[in-house]
Amino acid sequence: MAGLDLRKLGELGLIEVLRRRARGARGVWRLGIGDDAAVLRPRPGYDLALTTDTLVEGVHFRWETTDAPSLGHKTLAVNLSDLGAMGARPLGFLLDLCLPVDASPAALAGAVRGLLSEAQIARCPLIGGDTSSGPIWVLSVTALGELPQGSALRRDGARPGERLLVTGTLGGAALGLALLERGQSTVAGARPFVRRQLRPRPPYQAGARLLRSGSATAAIDISDGLTSDLAQLLAASGMGADVQLERLPLARGMRSLCERLGLDAEKLALHGGEDYELLFCLSPNAPSAAVLARLLRCRVTELGVIRAGRGARYLRDGQTIAISPQGFDHFKPVSVSSEK
Repeated sequence: MAGLDLRKLGELGLIEVLRRRARGARGVWRLGIGDDAAVLRPRPGYDLALTTDTLVEGVHFRWETTDAPSLGHKTLAVNLSDLGAMGARPLGFLLDLCLPVDASPAALAGAVRGLLSEAQIARCPLIGGDTSSGPIWVLSVTALGELPQGSALRRDGARPGERLLVTGTLGGAALGLALLERGQSTVAGARPFVRRQLRPRPPYQAGARLLRSGSATAAIDISDGLTSDLAQLLAASGMGADVQLERLPLARGMRSLCERLGLDAEKLALHGGEDYELLFCLSPNAPSAAVLARLLRCRVTELGVIRAGRGARYLRDGQTIAISPQGFDHFKPVSVSSEK
């Protein structure tokens, strides 16, 4: 894709480029880009799930630690993660762009390429949006998905005795960010963690598969950090949980790389955020983690158990370790480094 110069294209020209390069909306979409609004006709027996996320330059991303195609990819990926946490299948998305008039043509073309590439992989077409000029880059997506009526995976369904599980590995994105910020993104073993930060691959399809299995009672995606997002799930359910620290799933090579850099791998896994993995609860007699891994087509780890009470207890060798929920909050002092 050649560079996109806003001063030459103008607003309507940019919209036309997006319209041409976006895959045509089909299926439930009766009308996509090109009118005052997109038109959707929901399938009988299905609910719609809607989510939105905004990436703001200087808050969610910095050009010193990201590239344009990765930014476009991530803009959609974080929304797909939210849909997956509800068990929804993506249908399409709206895009709001606020861009400086002198935005780099190469950067804009790269961001559009990364965004639409991820949209094609996810079969989640761009169906409309808005454009505006402003002093910094702001990219906002509103994504829509569908799921069988009344079946959404919610945060408030956990009950005592249920098992607590998580997909994938934890802390890799936070390690990747640390590497980028330290200028160490090319050290031995860094590449998979840097990629985890820049181009997350949320297991959003796993949420729909988990929903179809009928075994999950509650779920949330891990965006702000395990301790923070687990606290939200437990608060919504009015429950507590016991989490075994020795079970935290770390990617291969993460501990050794953290030791070389003087970082705490366990803290990154607990508080780092931007993992976009699925944290969920199952009844005691539901399939094992190994069986679920085959069903969901991703790694699955059993972390602990839901109990009566409030809040999470973190245990190591039977001993309670004092750990408070931490994670990114836009309106509180930052205690953990995060692109968010």
